[in-house]
Amino acid sequence: MIRWEQPGYVVGFTTRSGGVSEGVYASLNLTSGTGDDRSRVAVNRRIACSELGLDHDRLSFNRQVHSTVVHRAGSRGADGDGLWSDVPGEPMLALGADCLPIAVARTGGGRALAVLHAGWRGLADGLVAAGVAALGDGAKAAVVGPAIGPCCYEVGEDVAALFDDDLTVAGRLDLWAAAERALRRAGVERIERLDLCTRCHPELFFSHRRDGRARGAQGVIGALA
Repeated sequence: MIRWEQPGYVVGFTTRSGGVSEGVYASLNLTSGTGDDRSRVAVNRRIACSELGLDHDRLSFNRQVHSTVVHRAGSRGADGDGLWSDVPGEPMLALGADCLPIAVARTGGGRALAVLHAGWRGLADGLVAAGVAALGDGAKAAVVGPAIGPCCYEVGEDVAALFDDDLTVAGRLDLWAAAERALRRAGVERIERLDLCTRCHPELFFSHRRDGRARGAQGVIGALA
C-alpha cells in the first residue's frame, strides 16, 4: 500500500501484493470484471480496507465506463468513473490497470474527497474538472497515482490530438503530466505525483497494456478520517 499523507484523510494506492487471488490475478486483485473469482475479490477488498483502517461494508465503487460521471458515495456498481464524499469513514474505490487513479481533497473549508478513474478518454472529456467541481468551493490538493507512464503509453494520432502537443513525444502520451495540467486548470493548488509506471513494474502492478484483459486491477481507496 502506498499512502498519501494528507491531514484529515485516509488515502492509499494498492499494489498487487498481499491478497488471496491466484494465477494472472495474483494476489491483491480488486476487480472481478476480468474473470477472477468474486469471493476472492471480496476478500481482497476487505484486506485493502482493513490495512487503511476502513470499514469494507461501507465501501462504494462504480462500474467504470470511461465517462465523466462522478457519483456521491453510497452506491455500488452504478455507471461512472468518480466518487465523492464529505462523510467521515465512508470509503471509496477507483480501479486502474494502466489508467490513472486520482484522489482530490478539499483542504479549505469543510473536508470532502473525490477518487477518480481516468484514462485518456476521461481526461480528454473532462472527468478531472467534474471531480474537482463535485467537491465545491475551497482550496484543494490532489495526488496522481500509479499508471502507465510516458515510457510505455503508445497512442495514435487521434488520441494525441486531444491533448497539448508537447504531451506526446515519439508517439507516447504522458498521462501523468496530462492529469496534472487538468487538475491545475480545474483550480487545484497542490498536486503530488507518484510517477510509477504500471507496465514497467509487473512485481507491483497489474497492466492491461502488458498483460491483456486476463489480469487484475489495483486501485485508490480513500475516505475522510
